[in-house]
Amino acid sequence: MSSDKGTLAWAVRVTVPVAMGYLPLGMAFGAYAVSLGFAPYLAPLTALVVFAGSIEFLLVGLVSAGAGLLQIAVTTLLVNSRHIFYGFSYPTHLLRSPFAKFYGPYALTDEAYALINSGVRPTTQHELMLIQGISQFYWVFGAAVGAVAGGLIPESFDGFDFALTGLFTLLFVSALSAASQRVMIVLAALASIAVGLLLPRDLFLLGAMLCYAVLCVVLVKRPRHGRSPQTAEGGA
Repeated sequence: MSSDKGTLAWAVRVTVPVAMGYLPLGMAFGAYAVSLGFAPYLAPLTALVVFAGSIEFLLVGLVSAGAGLLQIAVTTLLVNSRHIFYGFSYPTHLLRSPFAKFYGPYALTDEAYALINSGVRPTTQHELMLIQGISQFYWVFGAAVGAVAGGLIPESFDGFDFALTGLFTLLFVSALSAASQRVMIVLAALASIAVGLLLPRDLFLLGAMLCYAVLCVVLVKRPRHGRSPQTAEGGA
């Protein structure tokens, strides 16, 4: 066991994999927010207050498009609903103080969860808070740098409006490559897009996401390999 475990230097060292993702992506978010017309200080402020990764890209896009509060809330719920399952193996028993009980779940991201459950395995509240706090710092710092850099880019420069599409395309392709039912997932995505196209433009994203969520639930519950639900429960 490392003798410096629990120190700031230790936390910085073990969170290097998180930094490799958060710094460039945070910079992209900062530049993207500025390109939409938001003041530079709003990017790091959003990263500090919201701290929800991909939903922050969606948030600034929805706000700039004039989306309603209900649409933003439902979209956020759908995108971040996966965090519910993280609670089953997140070390809540380490959270002792009121601040830790609030900040721990709040700062629980995909990357922090993977780090906590794949080798680092903090054993004290202090270690857990260090990991999550340093991880958030990377994201906020990256957003601040990106916002400043984005303000220096000429308005004639094109490409930032594709950042969100590129981000979610990359996430989808990455998840699809690790999935076992690729054809069904692609069909569900295409069906969801078709449903979204039938709705008013301002409801496209919300309608498509709701449809995809329902289809995913159906896909998970569908008996596999031609087995009936009774057979699946009772065995062969």
